[in-house]
Amino acid sequence: MPKIFTKTGDNGETGRFDGTRVPKNDPLIEVNGTIDECNSLIGLARSDVDNARLDEILKNIQRLLIVAGSEVTNVNQDERLPFISEADITAMEALIDQLETELDPLIHFILPAGGKASAHLHLARTASRKVERRLVTLRQSTPTNPILLAYFNRLSDTLFVLARYAAKLAGYGDEVWTNPQSAPSRK
Repeated sequence: MPKIFTKTGDNGETGRFDGTRVPKNDPLIEVNGTIDECNSLIGLARSDVDNARLDEILKNIQRLLIVAGSEVTNVNQDERLPFISEADITAMEALIDQLETELDPLIHFILPAGGKASAHLHLARTASRKVERRLVTLRQSTPTNPILLAYFNRLSDTLFVLARYAAKLAGYGDEVWTNPQSAPSRK
């Protein structure tokens, strides 16, 4: 295992998979860092999960986020590294469909709450949306796998449903948003 500190990034640059040095604020590095943020937030949620099924689902998502992060830096499409595929998206859609059969129908906006694991999954969902935005920016200058954008769009949907599921497991359920304009006046 290489040393953790290399000092090669001390001047604001970092290395891509192909060995090219780029500034740490390069759009590619921004995407990669935001994927890492999303992955870390899922790890934080896992620290509050007591359900083996949910923990395994989240661990599998984390594994795929490592794949997505390596794919973003793999600008030459080196086939020694794995790639996100349509099958990964299809699997998330099946998971969403299955979990929604176990949840109450969603008929109102809900607040990002429902216990620690649920709240952390809502944060991970917002990080997934941030990855989407960063990918759109990256695509303006660098060819990227179009499946990645669809993957992160579906991941945010998955994390939303998983947050609801975690809230249910924790005994909270959904916290329904109330429109402040329809609430009784407080005088």
